[in-house]
Amino acid sequence: MTDWFTSQGLRHRDLGEDEERAIAAFMSRVGSLPIPGLGIRDSGFDESRIPNPESRIPSVQDPARLWWKAQLLKKWEAERRAQLPLDVMLPIEIAGGLVAAGLMLYWSLPYLF
Repeated sequence: MTDWFTSQGLRHRDLGEDEERAIAAFMSRVGSLPIPGLGIRDSGFDESRIPNPESRIPSVQDPARLWWKAQLLKKWEAERRAQLPLDVMLPIEIAGGLVAAGLMLYWSLPYLF
């Protein structure tokens, strides 16, 4: 998945297989939703800009739309895989930086006093 889990403090490694399956099922449901028509927002009311409710009823999917959604899901999965090593290394880098700063402070104490 992408960064929306990190804003809540969750990391990919915190998710179990059940959670991953639940997220995958939810994302497949989201992927199967029809894309609403695009409209321009303004302060005026115009009935011609109200979307047709018939367009929101799922029907036979257009092959191009299915291909586009499949490519989007493939891209999200690749982003999730690419982000995982970075998420693993972040706490290690922070700990290493704190240790290095502590050692530098310890080594510089004789010169300060």
